[in-house]
Amino acid sequence: MSLTEFTDWMAQNFKVLFSFLGAIQGFILAVVVLFYPQEHSTSNRLLSLFIFVQAYLLVASRIVEWVPSDISWIIYSLRLLVYIFLLFYVKSLYTQINWKRQWYHLVLWIIDILRIRAIALFKVSKALETDGYVYQFFGSTLEILSIIWLFGTMALYFFLTYKELIKYIKKAEQNFSDLNVVGVKWAKQIFFGRYLIGLVDYLLIFVAFTFVDWYKPYNGIVNVVIYTGFLYFITIKGKLNPRIYQLRLIQTKPKELANSGLVESVQKPEKELTEDHQLIAQNVLRLMEDQKLYKEEGLSIKQVADELGVQLYMVSQSINLALGKNFFELVNSYRVEEAKSMILDDKYNHLSMIGIGFESGFSSKTAFNTAFKKHTGMTPSEFKKLA
Repeated sequence: MSLTEFTDWMAQNFKVLFSFLGAIQGFILAVVVLFYPQEHSTSNRLLSLFIFVQAYLLVASRIVEWVPSDISWIIYSLRLLVYIFLLFYVKSLYTQINWKRQWYHLVLWIIDILRIRAIALFKVSKALETDGYVYQFFGSTLEILSIIWLFGTMALYFFLTYKELIKYIKKAEQNFSDLNVVGVKWAKQIFFGRYLIGLVDYLLIFVAFTFVDWYKPYNGIVNVVIYTGFLYFITIKGKLNPRIYQLRLIQTKPKELANSGLVESVQKPEKELTEDHQLIAQNVLRLMEDQKLYKEEGLSIKQVADELGVQLYMVSQSINLALGKNFFELVNSYRVEEAKSMILDDKYNHLSMIGIGFESGFSSKTAFNTAFKKHTGMTPSEFKKLA
């Protein structure tokens, strides 16, 4: 085969090769995540299912070309599951899922399958040639309703998942001084990343409808590149940071609580401020000021509770009720004050800004800059210039 023939062959089969390579990578990662050894397996299973469906959707348009037309609609029946599994995954990071209360997701999925089936029957009845397009706008009421359903379900699951993400972040802030310890950054990336490519996917559908002749040679290529890039991102993050598979639950079963190291207060309602709360809060402040416990990277509320010999939920309630802050805000306020003192002290001039951040207890440049600006209204560099 000559170079020209090889180039032509690659151009014709680029989408197929690239999509299958990405999908294979995704399937392998899904298996790795599924069998990753750790205590809380629910999150892993849901993440594995999410990755599996994502990888499957990447090659769905290729598979549909190899199956009889009367059953091709089945290939696309998993579309909604990618959003459902992502929602459950984020929810599983901070609480146990009551599966009996999730029945309506199954109903929505069945409706989505019926929608896909109805469109398939419509195409057959009208004997329309799709010419390789997955979606075609025919101007029918059915197709208009289908598009409304696509955007509606995507918006619904964006809203539901975002609510769970916010709850997860709040729970993490009650327990940890560094949110990346429990993978908050990872959860944000996978959430916003998936909905961004979903939005791009629908935008390309509009482009395909509007500029059919111009877009036809490029149809599917952008989708393949974006979906594959997303799967590679998940894979690379998994290899470089395996702790994303061990995201600890913020709310856990009582029998697991002893080993989890997480706050029990999520299982007990907060009480009125008492003298016990005030005393514990004073002792927490003493630890921060006298022992400078905040300098420990990745400090958790369990370490504070162990140091004081007090139950976890009491420490959490005391910080919230007596100090009006969560654990994350409390620790990082001390770290910022430490950093400010070091910036103003000439004996630390040999340290870079990030060096000062690390010395103050921050685990990354981003965490340092974000916390510093939140508490002072300026970056560390700006603060130094004004000092």
